[in-house]
Amino acid sequence: MLIFQPFGISNYTGEYKHLFESGYGVVTFIVLIIDLFVFPIFLDDWFKSQKWTVLKQMIWQIWILFSIGLGNFIYSAIFFRFISGFHAFLIYQFYTLVVGVIPILVITILHQNALLSDNLKIANELTGNLNSYTSLDVSDEIVKIAADNNKDKIEMNLSDFIYVGSTGNYVQVFYMVKNELKSVLLRNTLKQIEEQVKDCPSIIKCHRAFLVNRDRILQVKGNSQGLRLILKDTSDEIPVSRNYSKSLREIVTIG
Repeated sequence: MLIFQPFGISNYTGEYKHLFESGYGVVTFIVLIIDLFVFPIFLDDWFKSQKWTVLKQMIWQIWILFSIGLGNFIYSAIFFRFISGFHAFLIYQFYTLVVGVIPILVITILHQNALLSDNLKIANELTGNLNSYTSLDVSDEIVKIAADNNKDKIEMNLSDFIYVGSTGNYVQVFYMVKNELKSVLLRNTLKQIEEQVKDCPSIIKCHRAFLVNRDRILQVKGNSQGLRLILKDTSDEIPVSRNYSKSLREIVTIG
């Protein structure tokens, strides 16, 4: 505010100029409280960290700038009759953007770097602990997975099971047959499949749409969006949602 003197403040010479300028700070503070604390309550799914992207970050920051500009425009128009009209509104938005674009870029970069740093640290920790339990020895334990009609079924050794992914009303099961990757599509929900394999502690849930064989985890990768699992015998990278990252860490650490 002091450097750019936006919103026509440089032309204001009244006795209470500093009080007038402080009003913008109060309006900005109130708008930020609404944006940062009220909106996330009603838009909880949109703000989930596992779904957060750089694009969402930029859109959110632009909205914050727009709402601050709108608040300050209303503040001037109502309380001071300082300026009014659509042209003035556009001017307010322009100055708000000019003042805020650099902080937006800095905040976005810092936010992404912080997420990347945290996830890389967790990924390296988990990868370092994998050898404490990972074992692909031939197991006689049989995994049975059935469709919701109980007619379509598949059986395999636990050591051959890789992962299950949910796609709508179907699940796709990935497994090995004589060193060759196979998959089968069954009509069922992941929740039902999870119930079917509950007696196999090696099969863990890492995401609302995925069950994986923990003994096939080769590496855990991290980026600014979260964690991903690299599994033996498949090039697919399986996402780990934030809700399951803690349980995954416990499983890998304890073994």
